[in-house]
Amino acid sequence: MGKTKVNLLTKLLISYLLVLLFPVMIILLYYYPYSAKVVKVKEMDWNAHITEQFMTSMDTFTRYVYNLPFELVQNREFRLYQAEESDYQRVLIANEMKKYNATDAFIYNTLLYVRSTGYLFSKTGSAYSVEDMGKPGVGFYYEGWPHNDLTETLDTLDSLMVRPVEGVLLPGHNRVRMLTFLQPLPVGGTSSPGVVMIMVREDTILRMMRSVSEAYKGDFFIFDAQGQPLVASNEELIQSSEDLPQLVSRLEKDSDSFSGTFASTSTGTASGSTQGSSSGIHRINGVSYLVSYTVSDKNGWKYVSLLPVSESLQGLRTIQLNTILLVGCILLLEVIVIYVSIRKNYHPIKRLVEFAAGLFEPEERGPMNEIEAIRYTLSGLSAVNSRLDEEVKETLPIMRDNMLLELVNGHFLSGEQLQQEAEKVGVSLDGARLTVAVISCDSETEETNLVLLYCKNRESQLPEGVQGYFFKSNYHHEIVFVCSHGEDFSVQAYLVRLQEELQVRAGWKTIIGIGEPGEAVRTAGHGQPEGALRTAGQDQPERTCTYIIDPNSAHVSYLQALRTVEQLRLRQSSPILSFAEIETSPSGTVSYFAELLQSLELAILKNEATLVDSLIERIVCYLSSEGLPPHMLRSVYLNTASVIFNGLQRFRHDDQSLLRLTDAAFQPRYTLEQMTGILQESGAKLCEMIRETLPKGRTASREEILAMIEDKGMDPSCSLQLMADHFGMSVSNFSHHFKKEMGQNFKEYIDRLRIQRSIQLLRESEETLEGIAAQVGFTNTSSFIRSFKKIVGTTPGQYRTTHRS
Repeated sequence: MGKTKVNLLTKLLISYLLVLLFPVMIILLYYYPYSAKVVKVKEMDWNAHITEQFMTSMDTFTRYVYNLPFELVQNREFRLYQAEESDYQRVLIANEMKKYNATDAFIYNTLLYVRSTGYLFSKTGSAYSVEDMGKPGVGFYYEGWPHNDLTETLDTLDSLMVRPVEGVLLPGHNRVRMLTFLQPLPVGGTSSPGVVMIMVREDTILRMMRSVSEAYKGDFFIFDAQGQPLVASNEELIQSSEDLPQLVSRLEKDSDSFSGTFASTSTGTASGSTQGSSSGIHRINGVSYLVSYTVSDKNGWKYVSLLPVSESLQGLRTIQLNTILLVGCILLLEVIVIYVSIRKNYHPIKRLVEFAAGLFEPEERGPMNEIEAIRYTLSGLSAVNSRLDEEVKETLPIMRDNMLLELVNGHFLSGEQLQQEAEKVGVSLDGARLTVAVISCDSETEETNLVLLYCKNRESQLPEGVQGYFFKSNYHHEIVFVCSHGEDFSVQAYLVRLQEELQVRAGWKTIIGIGEPGEAVRTAGHGQPEGALRTAGQDQPERTCTYIIDPNSAHVSYLQALRTVEQLRLRQSSPILSFAEIETSPSGTVSYFAELLQSLELAILKNEATLVDSLIERIVCYLSSEGLPPHMLRSVYLNTASVIFNGLQRFRHDDQSLLRLTDAAFQPRYTLEQMTGILQESGAKLCEMIRETLPKGRTASREEILAMIEDKGMDPSCSLQLMADHFGMSVSNFSHHFKKEMGQNFKEYIDRLRIQRSIQLLRESEETLEGIAAQVGFTNTSSFIRSFKKIVGTTPGQYRTTHRS
């Protein structure tokens, strides 16, 4: 028999192991190699897609680089072919170049070289001579580009030239790496009058590389049409060996037949129909890389991305290794479980089945084996179950209160669900109406519990046909009364008597709010709806009619009772009130308060302490007005307090005392006087903080203003903002102060001063109108003519002709 058992155990164990090993072998022999192949293909597709995305981004941003020379040629103000050189011409070109200052964030700077002047004009408005470009710290000094070669290139350039990324010493001795574009003006023409030098920072291109995909860990390289490297995110890889340039040359010769593992598969997926694109796996410096290569059809640039194969497959190999370890652990655990279960559990299970019939028969406890221990355990479980039943009966009142609290909070979805839960806890709600009232105690929590205990003792003394239940609300000082009754029962009269008893017998002061009674749906036997609400003339015999409470009506009645208690607490009109007795206020008060609150927020943001104080006083008066319902009063207080405390936290966000004050301000049981006191006190503190942070005002004397105008008045940059900054004042304050001191506004004064100077020049000099406009501070001739005619009455040309004759 023992040998038979061992053989059976061995057979079962082998069969179970074969069932487990079958899917494992499929995973190891098929899934792992296939998954590695699929991951490589997907990685190459993704690598090629990232490369093409980067190429598209570069084509988009460099489009403006190639279009900029055409825009400069079209600008007639440059006068590139004018042989005469003058300071005015240089100023005119410098001012025109400022218009291109914000044209493209991709470009760091644009320099227009005009051969007739020998100057390079920056888009920032600066001008550099050719000699300045060879002086470190003065012009744009190229560390790897001799100054003689730079000068010769500027004078003889007749086609597009792109210099690879190199070090450039900016004016001020800041060193950056730049990619430089040089194009003659006009593009494709002869006898070029100038050259456009466009500089793009290397870090700008590298950021654009990384912005294509945050998760991409590879390197990008850009080569021009001749294979010269322009930009590289990893320069060490190019400098360490010739593998990468040679690979680019091979790809250029035969991009359609890209050699490498899985090249044809990934090219078809990633590149699509794009000519000159390919992907594959290549070794560079002894390391295998996923290489993607694509050529731009815009400028012939070659884009190459390298992603180490180990980096792309690291996640897959980690998953494979962890999976093997996990499967091994599972197999080991399964072997142990199968062996133990076959060895130990077959016969005990059979004996347990035979024992089931006499499980609960009494028996004296003695020495026990495994089966007896199980029997004793089951007997103990039965005894524990009995004790739990007794404890559940003891906690039935708590379950009842929780069910009623869920009812008034609107947690039940249907009357049938409510009826089922009510039956479980012994609650009967079968009246034609259901009313909810809230009793608020003006006492400590301990006394509130005594009031609740007294009210619970009164539940059994309700009239016949009325079911009422008292339980604790979510708030410590409030008790909820749910009453199911007929149409002839007055809940208000009953609660008036109860309130008098509490006051007379124990001296407990309470206020009671009563919601509107909700009507129950009448059903005709077994919970079937009769088709209408209970109304006069539809009474049916009591033995066939029952009522189902609508949970929503109970929730609405509870909310009405809460609002009524709030009315009593804030207005203190009477100790008991029903919701129907509350007078509603006009809806226009809501929009009035919304305007006040919005104005308060703006005043706080603008740091206008006087206006903040005035608005808070108006809101306090609004709170104290008669006829405002309690829920609106509470809403006005909470919204205003939130705005004020948000303003306080702007100045002292880490003040612990302010945090404690904020927490205390939002307590739910404040009276109207307490609310207005909190708003006034916190508002005064906010106004004090605003005044402490405002800078001390500064004024300027008439002599200081005249001296500043005499120095800067004829400068085109002279403006109201410049004057206000000089005297440390805001624009509006300085404008008001200037008009007060000078008798007219700033623009009128400056325009009249400039026109007076232009009249003198028109009489005494032969300057052109353009030259005179520039000397007196006008940015262009048209604005000069308009201002002159507005003040003098004629145009400058007519004025000069009249006074000469």
